[in-house]
Amino acid sequence: MSDTVDTVIVGAGIAGLSAALFLARAGRSTIVFDGGPTRIETVSQVREYVGFDAMTPAEILGAAREEATRYGAVIRHARVERIVPLDDGRFKIEVDDRSLTARTVVLATGIVDELPPISGVREAWGDDLRVCPCFDGHEVRNGKFVVFGIGARLAHMAAWVRMWSSDVTVVSRHDFTGVEAERLDLLGIRIRNDEVAGLVHEGDRLVAVTTADGDTIPANATWVALHSRAASDLAASLCEVDELGFAKTDAGGATSRAGIFAIGNADEPWAHLAQAAASGTTVGPVVTMYLLERMVEELRLAKAA
Repeated sequence: MSDTVDTVIVGAGIAGLSAALFLARAGRSTIVFDGGPTRIETVSQVREYVGFDAMTPAEILGAAREEATRYGAVIRHARVERIVPLDDGRFKIEVDDRSLTARTVVLATGIVDELPPISGVREAWGDDLRVCPCFDGHEVRNGKFVVFGIGARLAHMAAWVRMWSSDVTVVSRHDFTGVEAERLDLLGIRIRNDEVAGLVHEGDRLVAVTTADGDTIPANATWVALHSRAASDLAASLCEVDELGFAKTDAGGATSRAGIFAIGNADEPWAHLAQAAASGTTVGPVVTMYLLERMVEELRLAKAA
């Protein structure tokens, strides 16, 4: 394989693999660097992705890998450590103990959720501890919900999950404003002036949460409002990012630096799986057109030389 490729994709989640599929089918030499498990792999089944409902993340990602490689994309299990812009507009990709050069880079590096430091959280993450009822609220509908986490987001989160159950309790010492308190009261949402200290399971089933004040609140699903951040600082080293490290892009995924693109949760933290896949399909033709324009310019310069 040549040490210069058309595109390096950093991240082998559904966004990166979707972009790889398009670019490989467009005849572009494409390498995908897989730096490890993605956020979607924390759940046991994928929901809200038409045509793939109840499939496991491994099944969906496995099929996506097979499709991308079938058309010539190469997937390498390695972590990209650094990307250096070169004077000729290309990029030096530093990974492991070697480097290669790419004409374009697509960042599909994803998102990291910062879990609260309470007992049982990591074991429950992606199952009994949830962040989005759009994804899996149906599976626990009409259950006993407990909502906790970042105070400023709790009123919205509690009201939103109320659409899936009328039994909702917010556990927080947050001082809800008059409008927030009225909204929660109108929806019949209880407020407990306390903090969640742990999750209680019987076998593999969530049955309650414990609180800092020593109480136990029955629950079969918990919803947490938490902080999330960009999973990689590569974007911050290459282009404009927001305060959480997510790349700022236009509608086609282009960043502030020519030749650098960002897709999926690397530029849109709220993107669901289907949206992430769509972002890969969207960026594919944009990258291809960018490569075409670079080719035309290089041919023009060569002809003039």
